[in-house]
Amino acid sequence: MSKNFLKKDNVIITSKRTFYLKLACILLIVFLSSIIFSMYTNSYILKSHKESYIANAELNNKINSLRDEIIRNKDYIKKLEASNKEINNVFSKYTDAIKYKIATAEEIKTELFKKEERILELSREINYYKFLSNSKNVNDLISVENFLIEISNTNNSLEYSFLVLSNKSNMNIQAKYNMYFYDKKKASNNKKHTINLNIEDNKINFKNFLMVSGKSKINKNYTFNTIYLDIIYKDKIYNFEFTIN
Repeated sequence: MSKNFLKKDNVIITSKRTFYLKLACILLIVFLSSIIFSMYTNSYILKSHKESYIANAELNNKINSLRDEIIRNKDYIKKLEASNKEINNVFSKYTDAIKYKIATAEEIKTELFKKEERILELSREINYYKFLSNSKNVNDLISVENFLIEISNTNNSLEYSFLVLSNKSNMNIQAKYNMYFYDKKKASNNKKHTINLNIEDNKINFKNFLMVSGKSKINKNYTFNTIYLDIIYKDKIYNFEFTIN
């Protein structure tokens, strides 16, 4: 065997050994790198899982806390509803009591008003019979008492009231009445210058006595000091007057 062949053979063997050594080193490096990468990956995964676990635990704690708060709020709402129901019951009873008091007061007021009206009616009857006993106008069927006039310049109105009486007891009288005056700017007591008050319903129907009242518009340009009242019964006129101060 020649020396050259041995030399070449040694070179080839050396080259293969070097190649395998390099390959082994590369594989070792890859293996170590894989292990290191796997360690870091696992560490990252564990860290991520740990953070997720912590976040999940905190979320569960918040959920549990909110659930407890909801339960407390529900209990508080139930207490408020019960308290509100109790307040409504008390308020309802209080309202009913007030309504009862108001109704009772109104009933008493109505009864008092009826009694006052009855007392007034009896007083009028007594006065009426006193009037009959003291009447000087026994020849006249109709008399008038308490003839009152009130004039309002602000709204150009005239309010009147009078008590008409019969000199014959329990006699049914159906009559009419008119009211008028004479304008002082014109000739006094001249029928041509008679100003009639506008009275829509001038019919009266009464026995013994009747209180009559009403209201009429009047022109403020007129000047007068006396209002005349005519009561017409069976073509006979009973005249009365009211002098304005």
